[in-house]
Amino acid sequence: MRTAWRIVLALSAVAVLTAVNGGSIAYAQAEPAFEVSQVTGNRQARISRTPQRIAFQPARLGDIMAFAYGLPLDRIERRPQWMYGDLYDVAVTTAAPAGLPEQKLLVQKLLEQRFGLMVHRISTPSPVYFLVPGAKVDLTETTEPDAADLPEFRTEFPSGPPGGTCVGRRVSMDDLAVWLYPQLQLPVLDKTGITGLFDIEIHGLPLNGGAEGTIRAVRDSLGLDLELHRGTADSLIIDHVEKPKEN
Repeated sequence: MRTAWRIVLALSAVAVLTAVNGGSIAYAQAEPAFEVSQVTGNRQARISRTPQRIAFQPARLGDIMAFAYGLPLDRIERRPQWMYGDLYDVAVTTAAPAGLPEQKLLVQKLLEQRFGLMVHRISTPSPVYFLVPGAKVDLTETTEPDAADLPEFRTEFPSGPPGGTCVGRRVSMDDLAVWLYPQLQLPVLDKTGITGLFDIEIHGLPLNGGAEGTIRAVRDSLGLDLELHRGTADSLIIDHVEKPKEN
């Protein structure tokens, strides 16, 4: 019950204001502030987050949707042509602190209000990977205190062997599963039971992708295995979306 109330308070951000006239009490609700502006140029895309603000600078709408709904970009169907090229600075600011799950819901609300987004989900039978502990797990807890920023992944592919390296900072096992989804082209579910945040390095990633090489790299670097199971995969179908009115 306490958790439910925290979510309600974080999303509603209710401020109680006392009016002097007549000794009455007025109630005002501080709505989240939505910012949208179309941008041009070649700035590097980034996502920044604090407990009261999450911002995409710059980003394509499909990438923002993928983040907000927790799906790879190729699982978002019926994207109009302008979504492949237009770039936007988008931000949500709240009066009260909110966790990342609540902020993702608010980004969904921004997409509905400012882009007229209407979507529905479908599930289809699909193989899925379970991320599980291997014989010898090798994880290093992050040295940063409970950082407000988002998990950070950086992948580099030097010329020649031994392959690419993914460096992750402030990464949970669920974050790792989300990162592996597009690498393996199948849903990945965290079944490790491991909690906390970790600084990780995955060495030997195949230059041209491929599930077998990626699975081997994760096993050799982190001591985690990926098991193939039967399951379902979600896709997001766009029913309506339009270019936004800017701030």
